Amino acid sequence: MEVNRHLCLKDLPLFENVEDEVFSTVCRGAAVKKHCRRGDILFNQGEPSDTLYLIKEGSFKLVRVNEDGKEIILQLAGKGEVLGEAALFRENSHPAAAVALENARVCALSRQRLEKIIRESPDLALQVIYSLGNRLYNAWEQVTELRTGSTRERVLNLLIRLAGERGEPCPEGTLIKLHLTQQDIADFVGVSRVMVAQSLKELTSRNYLIKKGKYYILKDRCF
Repeated sequence: MEVNRHLCLKDLPLFENVEDEVFSTVCRGAAVKKHCRRGDILFNQGEPSDTLYLIKEGSFKLVRVNEDGKEIILQLAGKGEVLGEAALFRENSHPAAAVALENARVCALSRQRLEKIIRESPDLALQVIYSLGNRLYNAWEQVTELRTGSTRERVLNLLIRLAGERGEPCPEGTLIKLHLTQQDIADFVGVSRVMVAQSLKELTSRNYLIKKGKYYILKDRCF
């Protein structure tokens, strides 16, 4: 993982209402830009949570290992989203690991620096509250969708969600521009990889889905 002392946070939604005078304090060495390759671990489950990460490019999966040693994907996070928000409130450890799903760039802010900036900018404080509130709501909605129904329904619901969040129109339908393995999908919906493989095969045979290289294309009939 490559680390450089530069900053390019101002265009992220979290900071869009912050005055330039306040933000200039951030730009003077407040953050560290990190470049991650696919498979790199940004932080591990159980590590101290003292840094907030803002995703500039790419995406990450948040993975938690339960008591049985099974990995569960809690969430996918992409450009403009925040990781490590537990660092905003108190000293704690990360409840899950963050693993890059593709090449990515993040900007990291320490809790101490972020607290100072928030005190100086009520607009930023409100932005943070709104952002975390949306994350909480989406997490509950996602759990409901992806932990109920048949395996095929869970897989299809996941793909529909990802197509809406990270999809790009293409002649065949909507290209999900995210490199997900069958095991990633299995960890997300809480079933075995074999069951996911069977569901993907069935969705493909029924003309709901196309596999193109390392990406999936969801047909328009799914929406």
